[in-house]
Amino acid sequence: MLKHDPVPWLMAQEGQPAIRARRLLGLEREGDAEAVRDLVRELAGEQEADGSFAGSPMKTAGVLNLLDDLRADGGEDVLAAGASYLFSVLRSQPGYDRAKDVPPGSLTEPWDLCGFFGPYEDRSLPEVMAYGAREMNHYRQYEPLLGPKSPVRAERRSSLDRAGPSSCYSWGLIPLAHTVEALCRAGYADDERLRPTIQALLGAQRESGGWCRNLGGALPCTMFPLRVLGAHPTLRTSVHAERALQFMHSLSYKGSDLFATLQADAAFDLPVAREIIRDALAALAPKQRTNGTFGSPCRVERVSAVLAGERAIGPQPCPLHA
Repeated sequence: MLKHDPVPWLMAQEGQPAIRARRLLGLEREGDAEAVRDLVRELAGEQEADGSFAGSPMKTAGVLNLLDDLRADGGEDVLAAGASYLFSVLRSQPGYDRAKDVPPGSLTEPWDLCGFFGPYEDRSLPEVMAYGAREMNHYRQYEPLLGPKSPVRAERRSSLDRAGPSSCYSWGLIPLAHTVEALCRAGYADDERLRPTIQALLGAQRESGGWCRNLGGALPCTMFPLRVLGAHPTLRTSVHAERALQFMHSLSYKGSDLFATLQADAAFDLPVAREIIRDALAALAPKQRTNGTFGSPCRVERVSAVLAGERAIGPQPCPLHA
């Protein structure tokens, strides 16, 4: 579907993002395995006694996802300690017990996510804004396709300035989804301790099939719980995933959303996911450069997302014989 093969370009790139992309795609370059072993040793040295990284749920979840993408051998202790920390964070949330009895689609009050990482009303408090800015900057580091386009500032420059994290973060959706996704990818999808958090996410799925702090659903919000569904072996083929994908298929999206969409939808073996991927690749094809890339920023991550999407739909018939 694409004119130019980006694999040769990706194989020539240096640095952790390129190694992460290659390992995720099953590609190997001399020296990558040794670099991964060095990184695991480095991370083990940075991990706090409580299993966290810098006392941050977002950074800790980001490290767990990074290790999963790297297919890192020898990182089991780091993963287990990080997962233990993330479970402690989730279980300390004020809505954890309430979420145990929440049915899918039942959270119909705006901004209600069972109190996970909230409350939304406190989002403008200086200390809350500063903490949220730090957490979203960690997210940006580990998930550049989904994180903020520029560093999040902790303080306002004027009364009209929109500093601090986005609404998706402030009502709890981003930190909850990122944490749950990391635990699913670390092998804890069926752990009973994760069940209330899954129910809170499914409880906030709107009638449209999407997610938003309001009740209609929106593409940027929906991308985060969609990744949770894709990381969960049972929910990946569920009616909740089908509804979320159908919602996304009904939208018009462009620009950086196309890459994030490819990255998320590649996890699903559902017809609607394949349709979304084909549409996204068709939209990106005219924008591809002769070296196979799609411009900055996040060139490596964009190439990785495109290759993951192509692999998900498999070889396409030649137009002459279609």
